[in-house]
Amino acid sequence: MLLNLFLLLIGMFFVWLSAELIIHASKKIAKYFQLSETFFGLTVLSIGTSLPEIGTHIAASLQVLAGNDVSGLAIGTNIGSNTVQITAILGIVGFFMLIKAEREFLRKDYMFMLASIVLVFLFSLNHYISRTEGFLLVTIYLIYLYYLGKKEFFTSGINHNHKKNGNGLLKNAFFLVIGLVVLLYASSFVVENGEKLAEGWDVSDSLIGVSLIGIGTALPELATALVALKRKSSGMSLGVLVGSNITNPLLALGIGVLISGYTVSNTILWIDLPVWFFMSVVVLLLVAANNQLTKRDSIILLFLYFLYMGFRVFVIQ
Repeated sequence: MLLNLFLLLIGMFFVWLSAELIIHASKKIAKYFQLSETFFGLTVLSIGTSLPEIGTHIAASLQVLAGNDVSGLAIGTNIGSNTVQITAILGIVGFFMLIKAEREFLRKDYMFMLASIVLVFLFSLNHYISRTEGFLLVTIYLIYLYYLGKKEFFTSGINHNHKKNGNGLLKNAFFLVIGLVVLLYASSFVVENGEKLAEGWDVSDSLIGVSLIGIGTALPELATALVALKRKSSGMSLGVLVGSNITNPLLALGIGVLISGYTVSNTILWIDLPVWFFMSVVVLLLVAANNQLTKRDSIILLFLYFLYMGFRVFVIQ
């Protein structure tokens, strides 16, 4: 089992590495075509930091199609990543820096995030999320993305001064493709070894997803949050974490479900999903009180996350 754990960690490292490569290459391509910073943030940064979850879902759904039902691991990874982001990572940043949030952001984006969680819960009530429901999740995400970026898609078209740097465009496109290929292979590696760990430790695959893989796939968001901390940019940190908590349930989960459909266990339906929603509501209440997240609030979030993890690992499994 130690070998599988080691291979799992190696796989997650390459998932993270490939995601970084994709984000870097995409940023260069976006700059070449003069995509606005707003649209870049809503697409490349939000989707880019969710690439580990997207890759895990694709790899898991392909295994489901092959007859190996790892739905619990896939959904658990999604929930685990989202929960650690909205509590532990936000708590870490908030402990060292005062995080402020505008009412408009809470009223629109944050409420949409909560609605996304509720939608996934409703789709899960019959213990199965169908391909049709996966299509709806992805469609809703694309509509949301269009609504946010419709006014700032392009600034002024292609900058003709960049045409002489066409080789740079080809190079970054090449790195983008390489990154995607590595991401898919590494994600498949993570799913395979995560399933073997669950079998070897005699625990549910959803527990492996919620804990080990969920935390691992949240590394890009953690890295982004730490960069925001260094730059004293609390808004970027909160925006990326909330954006990822919208992208993961709608796009990442939606893509996986669209490929194969997922079965939903009682543990995920009645414990993990409600806890994720509860944690998100707690964050909203704490921030909405004074339009900011204080150090005390951050300690509360960290405590709640470790309480949930302890309960999940030692009681539910």
